[in-house]
Amino acid sequence: MEELLKNIADANPEIVALSVIDEEGIIVYNYVKEGDSIDAEEIAVQLVHPLNRLIELIQDVSDEKEDLEELIMFTTNHVLFAYKLVNETYLVVLAKKDALYGKVRFRVRSKLPEIVEAL
Repeated sequence: MEELLKNIADANPEIVALSVIDEEGIIVYNYVKEGDSIDAEEIAVQLVHPLNRLIELIQDVSDEKEDLEELIMFTTNHVLFAYKLVNETYLVVLAKKDALYGKVRFRVRSKLPEIVEAL
């Protein structure tokens, strides 16, 4: 799995880090590129709890009973992508903000079946 995450990051220079995290915020697999000053691991870990709560909230107030498909968040310098995988795990991708973030999004989404299979 680590090799798969590394390959995805290497193919996308905008990606800073990829993490597979369980519902408790524990990193199961992780790949972080060197040289970025942001603590990508801490962001990914801290993101899981509000993400779980947001999913519960949406399910409570709507007819949406499915799990999270994708969540995208923008900061000043970065874009965060979160995807629900299997068995209450999430893929969190931290990328440098770029006008072509859709390219990174597409490339990561195309690798989701491989990531799920590797789990």
